[in-house]
Amino acid sequence: MVAIDSFAFYSHSQVSIVILVALLVCLIPTTIGALLSAIGIAGMDRLVQRNVLAMSGRAVEVAGDVQTLLLDKTGMITQGNRMASAFYPLGEVTEQELAEAAQLASLADETPEGRSIVVLAKERFNIRERDLGSRYNFVPFTARTRMSGIDLDCRMVRKGATDAVKNWVLSLGGTVSEELDEISDRLAREGRTPLAVSDGDRLLGVVELKDTIKQGIREKFEELRALGIRTVMITGDNPLTAAAIASEAGVDDFMAEATSEAKMALILK
Repeated sequence: MVAIDSFAFYSHSQVSIVILVALLVCLIPTTIGALLSAIGIAGMDRLVQRNVLAMSGRAVEVAGDVQTLLLDKTGMITQGNRMASAFYPLGEVTEQELAEAAQLASLADETPEGRSIVVLAKERFNIRERDLGSRYNFVPFTARTRMSGIDLDCRMVRKGATDAVKNWVLSLGGTVSEELDEISDRLAREGRTPLAVSDGDRLLGVVELKDTIKQGIREKFEELRALGIRTVMITGDNPLTAAAIASEAGVDDFMAEATSEAKMALILK
């Protein structure tokens, strides 16, 4: 506006107030568009300062209508570094026998959990990595089987979720003892993650995995609750472990034994 008035004075012309007001009205829509973009960028910048990545200004705008927050347990609520801390053999199985099988099933497992099992077996019984020769096949973990392990000569060693390993053993004609459920349930109620270990149709025992809740996470959830935002924890752990961690963290609800498909279905819901 000042520039137009200056040009008019330089050219010895006059610009009426009506023209200036009309020009202002015409410029308002473009100004609003620029302001919205600037506001969106400013919002994204403020989120980045709080370690939150927004993909667009629209995402910042929509975030104001969020009523439910879905959180993956590992890394979001817990530290995400579950470590093997103990071996619990079943029946007449020795702790060393269980440790050897768990270590063998973890040799190709590059996750922190798998590496920690190898380390714990070495620390407790000096069990080191071995030469497997050429007649072996590593079995990777999948969300469908919830197990991993190795096929070596005539042996099929597996470790994984308790119910998954139980079903595997039963499918091979083996039997399942009540002691397995007792140990698994006890660890789960304490917020630990039990991993069952089997060698063929024989259950050997349970490996205990420990994780820790992030400091101050409960207070953060209370702040979200005060804003009217409901928090839901999603985890692949069994219901007892999930319930214990959810209670300690202070989330409003949880989904246990969640597969990738179940997680996506919950998000779309």
